[in-house]
This record gives sequence, structure tokens and C-alpha cells, in this order.
Amino acid sequence: MTDEKTIVSKVRNQIAMIRLQKDIDELFAMRMSLARSGNHTKMLSSLYLLRTAEENSEPILFLLHAPKKFIKQAHLRNKLKRWMREAIRQSEQVEKVNAILAEKNTQALVLIRADFKPSKDHAWLQIQEDIRIIMNRLMKNLHSS
Repeated sequence: MTDEKTIVSKVRNQIAMIRLQKDIDELFAMRMSLARSGNHTKMLSSLYLLRTAEENSEPILFLLHAPKKFIKQAHLRNKLKRWMREAIRQSEQVEKVNAILAEKNTQALVLIRADFKPSKDHAWLQIQEDIRIIMNRLMKNLHSS
């Protein structure tokens, strides 16, 4: 029998993903660039959209994308998305962004896209660093808006 604390911690460790097509359409229709790979980050690029939060909604929703154009093999695309999800879970900046968004009654839709095939030497550490940079840039944009 699992105790209540275990269930709560599992729920907190999950990241909220964009699931509805209308949210994806809205993100692409009114998107703003957050980070471009090569300029701000090494492997990941990001787009975002800020909107008024609906009642009982998550402050930040993620859409992770590993395009077949750059990463042909499905198992590598899946591995890359697992790494992105884990980097988001471990990021301290995500909690700070959540707090700012909740305070402003705003919701952020964030697309994170892998633009390069990961190398064996630096992929995980680089993804962690890129997520940190993306979240810091989002925090900066939230403070200025």
C-alpha cells in the first residue's frame, strides 16, 4: 500500500504537456521566439506564448519536438524527448517560472525543439544547460512584460 506522500510527490514530478490541438494551433499562430539554437543555446530552440490562465490550469505547458528531418531513428528521437522531459523536471528555474506565472494569473505554452542530433559526448549535459538557458530567458521575459 502506497502512502499519500508518495502519490503527491509523483504528481509534482510530472510536467504538464500540451495535449489539445487548439493549444498547439494557438501557440503557432501567436508564438514568440525564446531561444534559437546556435545563438542562445547549442542543441535546443524554443518558442512560447503567454495567455491568461484558465481556472485550475497548469501555469506552464510544454510541447517537446524532435523532428524526423534531423533525427531519423525513432529510438533516438524518443531518447532525446525523455532527456528533455527529465531536464525540465530537474530544472530549478521551472519552479520559479511557475511561481511568477501563478502570481500574474498567466499561462505559458512552451515549445522546445531539438535542432541537432545528440552526440555521445555532451548530449545530456548540453540539454540540461539549454533547458536552464531557456527557462532563464522565459523568466527574464516575464519580468519585463
